[in-house]
Amino acid sequence: MDSIKEYWWRVGLELQLRQHSGDAFQDLFGRIMQARYGDDYVRVRPFGQRGDKGCDGYLASCGRVYQCYGAVNGEGGKVAYLIGKMGEDFAKARDTLMDIMREWRMVHNLVGGLPVEAIQALSAIQAGRPSIPCAFVGLESIASILFELDEPEIEALIGPAATFADEQNFQAAELKSLVLAILQAVDDAPLPTLAEIKEVSAAKLDHNALPPHWAQFIASGWQNAHHVGAYFARHPDPLTGERVAQQFRERYAYLRAQGLQVQVIMVNLYEMIVGKGIVPVERMIAAQALLAHLFESCDILEDAPVAQTAS
Repeated sequence: MDSIKEYWWRVGLELQLRQHSGDAFQDLFGRIMQARYGDDYVRVRPFGQRGDKGCDGYLASCGRVYQCYGAVNGEGGKVAYLIGKMGEDFAKARDTLMDIMREWRMVHNLVGGLPVEAIQALSAIQAGRPSIPCAFVGLESIASILFELDEPEIEALIGPAATFADEQNFQAAELKSLVLAILQAVDDAPLPTLAEIKEVSAAKLDHNALPPHWAQFIASGWQNAHHVGAYFARHPDPLTGERVAQQFRERYAYLRAQGLQVQVIMVNLYEMIVGKGIVPVERMIAAQALLAHLFESCDILEDAPVAQTAS
């Protein structure tokens, strides 16, 4: 698979997982599994009072039962609820499906990682029934399944991915549209003062420990970041660029104060630009360029510390 398409689809998958919760997440996972395994994967839903018996999906060839947990916004704040659900779902499947269950999987959309209590809960479940292998299925496992599909199937599930040619075909009209949407959302905010533009450190990507696909996303966006700078420089309102940058500084500070992982912060910042749902490739490229520009010119991520010289 083209490396550029792969990192765009990984970004798209993160967005899809965060944007789908509850039954919608179960449906998304079911569509991915059926695209990969066909009729071997059976999607399950409750029928009347019978319920689903602790099974949201079943891979017949290996007797694997899947139970889904789709948190709102892909965030793991409800730790007690998650742990309780894991215990209840496994117990229900153990009591009703032992004739067909040989493995058990807890599928989740917690893109920033699981709480340690969930790992402890899974270990306790496994210890109580060692003959039934148990595991989590999260972002990385779902990505592995997704990338076994043909590209048209991936696009149907996740949306389009940009190519090298797309990245070379930056559309100024899309940037203008994105900036107008951001400004309209903050029209009532006070005008910021002009701030000094800080040169981005060559070590900034490494310092922030961005996952590879997000690091490539920013690095590839630098080729178009100058278009963003030129647009702001030519804008009739000389404070337009600073107003946009200030919104992202504030949003970044808010997200970082919550202790979120950097990849979750990147998803939030990207969604701040494009909104929810699948967007056209031209808009994706403009959003990438805007984020790369902001990465270089304002504090949306931490800069690498300046090396101290010995006296």
